[in-house]
Amino acid sequence: MDAPHEAHVAALVGLGGVTAPQVAQSTDARLRVVERISLAGIIVGATVAELDCESERARQAADYLARGQAGGVQGLTVGSIAAATLTGIAGVFLSTKGASALAQDTTAVSGGAVAAGLSFASLYVHAQATYDHQRNLLADVWLGPAVSATYPELVWAYLNRPAFSNTRTQAIRRRIIERWKQFHQVEDAATAAVLFGSGGAYDVDALRLRGAMLDEVKAEVELTRQDLAALAASLLR
Repeated sequence: MDAPHEAHVAALVGLGGVTAPQVAQSTDARLRVVERISLAGIIVGATVAELDCESERARQAADYLARGQAGGVQGLTVGSIAAATLTGIAGVFLSTKGASALAQDTTAVSGGAVAAGLSFASLYVHAQATYDHQRNLLADVWLGPAVSATYPELVWAYLNRPAFSNTRTQAIRRRIIERWKQFHQVEDAATAAVLFGSGGAYDVDALRLRGAMLDEVKAEVELTRQDLAALAASLLR
């Protein structure tokens, strides 16, 4: 029979085999429990803070890019309105001056084409920017190396051992990847290369997607705190 969840958490933080009666009878044991759980909490907190910082950085970049994109659309829209207005004025002017029908038609068609072209162009304003992340907190989650280059050993073990998931049959990291695939967050090799590499050309949607994916990993890591709190309550009661 598999060990209780609490036993796995205790082993994770270096307290395997420690029981509440032992802690109650020994000050040294009690201090060791407090020390190990506090250290684990600091490690988890630092990881959560880094994930939060990276997701916020991606969102800020997305907002900056979105403002630039909105400005481009607005400029084309204003240009389209101005072209339509000037075409109308020119048509009236030519009409009052007795210009030929050909001249009036040419002005109307040309002005309408310019206005339509500017309006159409606004649909294709798609701002992009180079966004670098040499230390990529999404990469190891996707690739699953035995030893992570970006996550502390404790956090990496929590994400990769099935014992810490709700089902206890599939690691938390695997469930995260399945959700990314299920909701089409990673649809092709090009998207994966940018998201899980060292950076590249991002648009607004890709930056917001990156922020959301980092938040998802952060939420899973934060659950470690609940397990640590439950372990502390069990051993220090």
